[in-house]
Amino acid sequence: MRSSYTELALLWHWFILPALGLVYIEDQLKNVVVNEGERAKFICKTATHPLDGLKLKLEWRHDGNIVNFTKNDKYVYKRDKNRHSLIIKDARVADAGVYTCKATVDIDIDMSSAHLTVRSAPEPPIEVQVISCHGKSAEIVWQAGPNNGDDITGFIIQYNTSESKDTWHDSDDRSLGDEQTAYVNLNPWGTYSFRVLAMNSVGISKPSKPTKRSCTTPPERPYRNPDNVHTTTEKKGMLVIEWTVIPRLYHNGPGFRYHVYYRPQSQTYWLDGLVTNPAVNYFEVEVNDVYHTYQISVKSENDLGESHQTAFIYKGHSGEDEPTVSPKDFRLDPTHPVGAHTVHFIWEAVDTSEEKIQGHFRGYKLRYWKSSEGRHKMKEVDVVMSARDHGPDVRVALADIPAYTALRAQVAVMNTHYTGPPSQTIDFFTPEGVPGPVRSLHAEAFGMSYVLLKWLPPDEPNGILLGYDIGYQPIMTNNTLGPVKSLKPQITNPSTLGARITGLDPDHEYRFYVWPRTDSGRGDSMYLDIKTADGKQGQNFYRATDGASCLHSTSSAALLCFVLLITQVFQR
Repeated sequence: MRSSYTELALLWHWFILPALGLVYIEDQLKNVVVNEGERAKFICKTATHPLDGLKLKLEWRHDGNIVNFTKNDKYVYKRDKNRHSLIIKDARVADAGVYTCKATVDIDIDMSSAHLTVRSAPEPPIEVQVISCHGKSAEIVWQAGPNNGDDITGFIIQYNTSESKDTWHDSDDRSLGDEQTAYVNLNPWGTYSFRVLAMNSVGISKPSKPTKRSCTTPPERPYRNPDNVHTTTEKKGMLVIEWTVIPRLYHNGPGFRYHVYYRPQSQTYWLDGLVTNPAVNYFEVEVNDVYHTYQISVKSENDLGESHQTAFIYKGHSGEDEPTVSPKDFRLDPTHPVGAHTVHFIWEAVDTSEEKIQGHFRGYKLRYWKSSEGRHKMKEVDVVMSARDHGPDVRVALADIPAYTALRAQVAVMNTHYTGPPSQTIDFFTPEGVPGPVRSLHAEAFGMSYVLLKWLPPDEPNGILLGYDIGYQPIMTNNTLGPVKSLKPQITNPSTLGARITGLDPDHEYRFYVWPRTDSGRGDSMYLDIKTADGKQGQNFYRATDGASCLHSTSSAALLCFVLLITQVFQR
């Protein structure tokens, strides 16, 4: 079977193809459809006599114009043997049209053409007009613009008002399919202009030009009342009612205002007030109570009357005040020892009634500070809980406190906005912990076989520093790390802030670690990657952070410079 196929191929190239001509396009170009921004690709497969392959010239054209690959980088030409590809990157509507593959051998020519369709969002509709305007509706007509390769599926009608010409609203009335007319329902008391946008499966067009003719609707009572009606309680002795402002579009008539109703929950008769500025979203009045329950309601009105919608009644509260109770028997929890960074407290739960809390109970506020610094640097931690979480006692763990430090603490109850009187103040001392990392680790000097490290003590010693541990490990060529070796003996004097590591290989990268140490153990490490000198031409190189350096070819001169450099390091 394979032999028969080979014979047919030879017959094609040596006898049939010459009869057809010197060049022939085997596979005709196929039409391509892409969305705007996608990649389009045409494939042109040619066939030539084996003796004429080097003579083949291939040319791509777009709507009859030669495609220039050197001047326009959006076109890419690729060849794989007898397959010639034209790629159009980031296709745009302007790239649509007829693409032609022209193959030439001497005077023999063959061509193949196909069409590129680039689909994109439609062009904006044109000639948008207001045909009629009656009551609270308008009839709009328009003509569709070009669909840019994809059928238009519908239209979006938008409108604005004379008061906010730059703000456009989508109408609930849409035109589906190719229908090019719509009836738009409008709000009362407005002067409206219109525009239309077209849709297809690719996207939405830019908006059309606004209509020249506008449509004015007659006034009417408001249709709805404000949403999100509630009270805020941060102001003592005040009842503060807030809501979401109703936009101008829904005022429906002149003289728009908010009519606010309120009454203590225990009373029958409503009190009321007016907010005549439509942009204001609150009403406040002085009251002679603290965190008392009120019923509240807000209704929309204009000069033609009150809203058609019945106003909802909500529950709220007047302003809070400082709680009157403080926690009793505040102390360290004897069931948990004080840790280096954690302490446990216990205290008696307070009475969470509204009369005592004078607001909504939110929990407790823990305060602590270093005895050496005083209250002006105190830190506060909110212990948020509800009255239902309460048992007879409250137990709380406080984390992230400093180790090996004398501290003072107190607790107070809190409502939404205020904190009550504090409990008694207690003193305690945290034990030692492992230290934090050293600071400013750097290489003061290095050579072919050594590195001189220097650092500063940790910001958080968390106890009495006993010294420092030093370790290092080689960094391999594949960026893996070798085994860690420890410097022996380790540093036992905490005032020693430098170390010299010797016995290293030249021109090799190492990672060096420094751990501070207290009686509780090692702290967090700080590390530094350094590459030793390569020692070319028999030279050693030493570098200091202040710019001093030594470059010597003789060992005696290098030793003298190194001694001077070490003296400088440990004098700092």
